[in-house]
Amino acid sequence: MFTLEEMLRATGGRVIHGDPRTDERFAGGAFDSRIAPPGSMFFALRDRRDGHAFVADALARGARGAVVEHPVPDLPADAVVVEVADAQRALRRLADALRDANPIPAVGITGNVGKTTTKEATAAALGARYRVLRSAASFNNEIGVPMTFLGIEPSHEVAVVEIGFYVPGEIADLSELVRPRVGIITAIPQVPVHFSRTPSVDAIAAGKAELIEALPADGLALLNADDPRVRALAPRTKAQVTLFGESEDATLRATDVIALGLAGLRFVARDADHQAEVRLPLPGRHLVTAALAAIGAATALGVPFDEAAVALGTMEPPAHRMSIRRTSEHVVIDDSYNASPAAVHAALEVLGGAGTRRVAVIGDMLELGALSADAHEAAGRDAARNADVLIGIGELARTIVSAAREAGLTETYTVADAAEALLLLKSVLRRGDTVLIKGSHSLALDRLADALVQPALAK
Repeated sequence: MFTLEEMLRATGGRVIHGDPRTDERFAGGAFDSRIAPPGSMFFALRDRRDGHAFVADALARGARGAVVEHPVPDLPADAVVVEVADAQRALRRLADALRDANPIPAVGITGNVGKTTTKEATAAALGARYRVLRSAASFNNEIGVPMTFLGIEPSHEVAVVEIGFYVPGEIADLSELVRPRVGIITAIPQVPVHFSRTPSVDAIAAGKAELIEALPADGLALLNADDPRVRALAPRTKAQVTLFGESEDATLRATDVIALGLAGLRFVARDADHQAEVRLPLPGRHLVTAALAAIGAATALGVPFDEAAVALGTMEPPAHRMSIRRTSEHVVIDDSYNASPAAVHAALEVLGGAGTRRVAVIGDMLELGALSADAHEAAGRDAARNADVLIGIGELARTIVSAAREAGLTETYTVADAAEALLLLKSVLRRGDTVLIKGSHSLALDRLADALVQPALAK
């Protein structure tokens, strides 16, 4: 929440349309007109598309005003339009000003996989005691992180912010806005997502380390003890370091891990002074580290250990991330948001534990560069171990299917896109099947998952 006066003071902009009441309040910001919240301020950013072309649509959908770089014609008379020299720079300046005005403690989360799930787990654990501001969806870049702080309210007591990395210096810059007291690094696997955008895995690790380098001396760096690259970053911070994981030397450790199939899992979390049983309503052993990191962050900010552990039981999956969606005919494991080799491996292991006929629908894993062929072959071998039926979507997925056949899986198919996959599934699926949907975000497999669960809405 912010006022027009706060915006004008922070951005140096001027009102060129509408009633310039300085006490006008806006319910956060937006950059996508399709999901602009009622009462929000729409920022006409220039990216793959020019946001100025969508100002009218954002206002029609409920946005109260817009930030533009030049006048836009044919707008409602009561819309508040602010002109600035650079809309993205104005967004950041406003976020900085709102952060200055609300110096609540923050948890920053980065890593090559697991950021969003760890963010949700941390928000759940902190929610045992506090009102939490957290990143929406995967708002983790130079646009999404500032947008998060445009939603800050006086009642928020702590922030949990996901921070992504594409270029050196990006996390360092965003950390100046987030100002984390606690930093979590989740995982940096051997075959990382977006590898084609970076020169090496070491460069990715160095970029992720910028988060813990930004921590104050009295802050806390939570590092995954089970990931050699992450734990090796400990010397890069002046903050206290806590290792979490299943490794025996982890300060915050999980033991007695029991998988409950698609119903979730349970384990015992323990440190030097406490232990508590944790029950997660989501499946997948890979979620143990997310839960431990959440407990570490919550206890560092004043939540009792046992309360943080119990609160994790309320955690809900982010949309299209290991979401178990049931119909009268079958169960859909909707993990369609994105795909990396590590995430595909984890999802297939969850599918493998289903006590039914198992159908894996796996799309291309994009942006892997020179690692692509080996990664797709490994996914195929994983599929052969954990699925009874495999459907590969896209050109790269042909390698997955070929490797699965070589490993002994007999019922396999290849299709060009999600629409073709849906037609095939209508003939392949049997009552009682468990279906995994997994693939890179650009394949839009979330629509395939939705169509399987709610076919009437997908027409």
